[in-house]
Amino acid sequence: MLLDIITTLFLMQNFMSHIERKLREKEAVRNSILEAAKNIAAKEGWHSVTIRKIAEAIEYTPPIVYEHFENKEDLIRELIYSGFKILGIEFKKIIEEEKRPKTLLRKLSLLHWDFANNNRELYQLMFSIMEKPSPNKEIFENIKMINSIFYSITNNDTLLASELVFNWICLMNGTISILIFSPPPPEILDMAPEVVFGNIMTRFIDSIIK
Repeated sequence: MLLDIITTLFLMQNFMSHIERKLREKEAVRNSILEAAKNIAAKEGWHSVTIRKIAEAIEYTPPIVYEHFENKEDLIRELIYSGFKILGIEFKKIIEEEKRPKTLLRKLSLLHWDFANNNRELYQLMFSIMEKPSPNKEIFENIKMINSIFYSITNNDTLLASELVFNWICLMNGTISILIFSPPPPEILDMAPEVVFGNIMTRFIDSIIK
């Protein structure tokens, strides 16, 4: 009787270990697919990313990729969501640590710069008009966090807060797009791009928070 119990427990443990290993392997393949897509985009642009190229890059067949993603659009949507999830995690860290409104907005602006500079292809994808997916939980949470900051700044003037959020996002993303993705020549821009970005955002923040 005892031997049967021990045998059963041993078999169950092996079965659970097998399941966990399979899940880890599946997650590893999924992550490799996403990384391959970003690498292809870095070299050739997002328009060149195809399921076949991804399969070749990770040395699997296309059906394996389709086991994880229904099509290219599904894969792109997952990448965009993952980017906003990363930003949201960093947002929360800064918001929890910094309570001064001016410093908080400046840090959040610089976070966008660092993220864009370190994840250029992903950032372009996230803020591309053509590739916008429907907002998910992470995107709504990010919007909620940003709105709450501007509500506080404007004493809960929702109309003004919405306008300022829009101004902040347009100025930030527009400046990033110019300075990172199509920077002016040195004879026009004689300062480091990140310094120029910081100065621009600081002037805007100073203008809305007295």
